[in-house]
Amino acid sequence: MFFVDKNQQARFIVPYDFPLAVHETFLKDKPRGFNDWHWHEELQFSYVLEGEMIMTCMGSDHLLKAGDGIFIHSNCAHMTRPTGPESARYLSLNILPSVLTLFHGSVIEQKYFIPYANDPKMQVIAFHAGLAEYDLLLREIVLLFDLIRARDFGYELETYARLLHIWKLLTVLSKSKILPSVKLEREEAHAMLEYIRGHYAEAISIDDLARYVHLSRGECSRLFQATYGVSIVSHLIDVRISQSIPLLVSTRMTVAQIADCCGFNSPSYYTKVFREKVGIPPLQYRRSHAGR
Repeated sequence: MFFVDKNQQARFIVPYDFPLAVHETFLKDKPRGFNDWHWHEELQFSYVLEGEMIMTCMGSDHLLKAGDGIFIHSNCAHMTRPTGPESARYLSLNILPSVLTLFHGSVIEQKYFIPYANDPKMQVIAFHAGLAEYDLLLREIVLLFDLIRARDFGYELETYARLLHIWKLLTVLSKSKILPSVKLEREEAHAMLEYIRGHYAEAISIDDLARYVHLSRGECSRLFQATYGVSIVSHLIDVRISQSIPLLVSTRMTVAQIADCCGFNSPSYYTKVFREKVGIPPLQYRRSHAGR
């Protein structure tokens, strides 16, 4: 289980004594049918069970079909959306970096983790089924997920050993020529994402963001668009709509109250953009989800 805080950081609830848990996501169960922009401290492996989806990360779209997988490094903002109305279902495993490093100062940390933490090739790697260079990794990831979900006696030991083996395979893969380098997400882009999430209820302008990250207005807009594939204004509206949905479903607040609470300057504008983004007006959405 996880929740996304006000800074769009996904926080996963896992046992302290063995912080590895596989969670399942069915995109059609998400309020808007997709997993909106978020990030997390943990590294993430995902495996597609059914359907097709697009994982957007580091300015690139990765088309993933059933049987494909993907690795995303820590603190990389990403979003997931289905390719069509049939949606997609996938498993994910999130791993705190400290799980892989043994202890601070260890040879494992110094030789096999830190050098790869900022390697452009290690930020996001998609594994496509049927390609020989990815087959072993995909098999190991599926076995790892099965071990964690079955929880048979001794699974913690076998899980940890298999996880380290997968990390070794990744580091070897990163040295090959088959992986393209990606641009590292600039701190200013990530800071803008966090600022929007923390201040969506306020009147935010591009000038506000530009001052916050110490860039010009034009550079601010270009950087955000290049990094996340969407304009600042469009993303701000998406965040406000996403934040309004729980209020529609779980409270008795009026549309006017929700609009004001989520940063829209009028109920009519909120209704207009809600219909554009979700497909139906807010009150119809509320009625369709009553009692769920």
